Amino acid sequence: PRPRCCVVRVRRGDRMEGTAKLSFFERLVSSNNPNPGKFEDIGAEARKVFQIDTFEGIKAEYQRGLSNSFGVSHTIHLSPGGDAPSSYEFGANYSQGKHLLVSRTAATGDVQAQYLCSVTPNLSLKAQAQLTGTPHQSNAMCNIDYKGSDWYGSAKFGSYAQWGLSYMQSVSQNLSLGVDLTYLGRLPYGQPPMCVSTAAVRYADDNVAGVFQYSSNQRVQASYVRRIKDYATFATEMSVDLDSRESVCMLGYEYTGPMGTLKTNISTDKKISTLLEKPLSELSAVSCSAELDQKTGQCKYGIGIQFLQ
Repeated sequence: PRPRCCVVRVRRGDRMEGTAKLSFFERLVSSNNPNPGKFEDIGAEARKVFQIDTFEGIKAEYQRGLSNSFGVSHTIHLSPGGDAPSSYEFGANYSQGKHLLVSRTAATGDVQAQYLCSVTPNLSLKAQAQLTGTPHQSNAMCNIDYKGSDWYGSAKFGSYAQWGLSYMQSVSQNLSLGVDLTYLGRLPYGQPPMCVSTAAVRYADDNVAGVFQYSSNQRVQASYVRRIKDYATFATEMSVDLDSRESVCMLGYEYTGPMGTLKTNISTDKKISTLLEKPLSELSAVSCSAELDQKTGQCKYGIGIQFLQ
């Protein structure tokens, strides 16, 4: 005879009750929210539009890879004078597996170096240093970053008895919250110690990125970035100092087309900046920049060219 099937009926209330008994840690680990990234990158979309490297004169950069792991670069800047004199920089980069070393040495003797190491897929280390002949300007900094499933934590310590902690947490698919604490124990020129804490909220989807930050030194910053098309992005940013009642608002856009990438920024402190970057081939590119400061009545224009080998 065929065995009889046994059917066990489970009430909906019992099944829901078993799911609800998951601990907070289990629900946190099993979260499907995306990783929010570092706290310092919370406004990366706005910085990409507003961070324009304008210069005056002619700048030429030559990069050459000597092997699969080692490469050098030469940068020459010919300036007509003013605040930025002519300069030369030599760079050397080394990359091998989990290690990356980047260095820049100027003709004045200033040295900048940065070392990055991916210890594990989640844990990374970064060390950077700057040596200069100017008093109280040399410094060093070390960072430890850990990337979780839906959170990101960082710790840093360096010169001037400086240390800091930051944490970012995704609370939904598009919303994330973050907090940062920075302490400076020994500031140059006899300044008193300083401690600044910052709280931030970020909303981002495929076409929109909005960030709001409030710091304990009475500073408020907000930015909004909107991607209209794949080739056009508009952004606005506002910074307010509640103590001095001063504020700066910026409006900018980034357009990528057959002629290259064009960025333009306009701010309420009467500055207009623009940058055009045009690839000539896979190994060369040219750039043109301009900046107008209506407060001082100064204008500066620059042309740059880059070669890769």
